[in-house]
Order: sequence, then C-alpha cells, then structure tokens
Amino acid sequence: MLKIIAGKYKSRIINQPSKSTTRPTINRAREAIFSSIQFSIENKKFLDLFSGSSSFCLEALSRGAKLGVSIEKDYEAYLVSLENKSILGENNLLIFNTDAISYLNKIVNEKFDYIYLDPPYKIFNIINNCLEIIFSKKILNKDGIIIIETNKKTLELNNLSHYQMVKTKKYGNIYIYYLKYINNL
Repeated sequence: MLKIIAGKYKSRIINQPSKSTTRPTINRAREAIFSSIQFSIENKKFLDLFSGSSSFCLEALSRGAKLGVSIEKDYEAYLVSLENKSILGENNLLIFNTDAISYLNKIVNEKFDYIYLDPPYKIFNIINNCLEIIFSKKILNKDGIIIIETNKKTLELNNLSHYQMVKTKKYGNIYIYYLKYINNL
C-alpha cells in the first residue's frame, strides 16, 4: 500500500503497480527524502524518470510543488500513474509512457529543480547515461538537486566530474545520493 505522507493529500492511498515490474520506494525513504527538501519544494518543478506509481511527483505536488513530470516505460505502471492522478484530481502532473533516455533526449529548454532517478537495480548503468544528458542539456536548474536511489553502497558514476555529492543517506539496504552541478553551472 502506498500512502501520500504529507501536504494536501496527506494519508490518501494511491495504487501501486505490480511488484513484478516495479520496485516502489519504501515510505520511510520517501519520507526522509521529502523531509530533507521540505523547505524548498513550493513552486518547484519535479521530474521522476522511473516513476512507477508517480508517488514521488504526487508527494511533491501534495507539498506545494508547481509541476510534476512522471516518466514510466512500463505500460501497466503508466496506467496506474494515470489512475493515481485521477484519484487525487491532480492537474499539475504530466505522465509520459516512454523511457527515461528518450524523454531526456526530447527535452528542449525545459529545466527542473529536482530530478529523481530510481531505475531498476539491475540496470544501474542507465544512471550514467541520464546524468550525462541532464548535464549536456542543462536540464537541472542552477540550484537544483538530483536524487538517486539505489542498492549500491558506493555510487560509481562515469561522469561524476560534472556533479558534486552533497549528501548520502542509508535506509536499510537502500542508499539515497544527492547531487548538484559543480559550482552551480
């Protein structure tokens, strides 16, 4: 069961895609992520590149974000995201049934304040590709933050030279990494 933690949709239950195709972020980790950014959510733009149920963007919108964009390749999970948008009546959530790389490559002059990367653990290397596109197209706002969820104790990224690690947290076997552009490029 997925529940919105705080804000205008607090305690509302949303649908969850099949666990055979998605791995939802545990409530405790999602709560911790949002607690760490709670004072800078209002009127910000959020992008979730592996959205599953869209819980990350819906949580952000519940807490006052201006826009949430959910990208989900799995069609069944995409349909669940559409159901969740409808359940909450949230008009500021855009949901696209495509893969993260295709979406990032199509972006023109769009910037986000928060970008969440939580790909299936077995395809961890896709994070490198996403980070490179985000940097080359300047998709992250100057003071924006990229949040990566993984089961990797060490974040080994090919292109970390563009980014600085600003925080790391551990919740059970989950690691959350916070990145910013180096020198606020």
